[in-house]
Amino acid sequence: MSTQVSPVLNTNRLVLAVPSGSAESAIFEIHSDARTYEHRPDLIMKSREEASALCNEWQHKWAEDGIGYFVVSRKDEKGADTCNVIGFCGVRKSVEQGKDVLNVYYRFSPESQGKDFAKEATTAAIEWGREECPDLPVVAIIDPANTASIRLAEKLGFTLDAGSGVPGDYDVYRL
Repeated sequence: MSTQVSPVLNTNRLVLAVPSGSAESAIFEIHSDARTYEHRPDLIMKSREEASALCNEWQHKWAEDGIGYFVVSRKDEKGADTCNVIGFCGVRKSVEQGKDVLNVYYRFSPESQGKDFAKEATTAAIEWGREECPDLPVVAIIDPANTASIRLAEKLGFTLDAGSGVPGDYDVYRL
């Protein structure tokens, strides 16, 4: 693992940064928007306390593993970070079917969807994660009803690992 504690990744249009306490508001805004959970409305975030707990969990994973989920914001026309959070993505260490893996995650505001921001950011996060943990396979855990997430996973090169996952709950896609 790298000794770099707080990486910042840059793509052509985006900045990916380790979450700070100031990310709580954006976490709540995006995760409480019913449009981001059309496939599973029961998962909509209901309180700011949940956002605070999720932010703390993400920060803890970074501190523990040196890898995790990023806060994604857009750059302005000069390439500077606007600090306008449009989503979250990254990979973190997890265990799937008894094996250590990097679990990919992405969740973006409805307004930013359809513009390839999620693909751009997640591609950068996966590349970085593979450099940090080259021996771990990358998986995506996806609700079979979440067709938008499946489409993005397939654009990223993931394929369904038939027979894995939990029937009726989630499927596993592998890179």
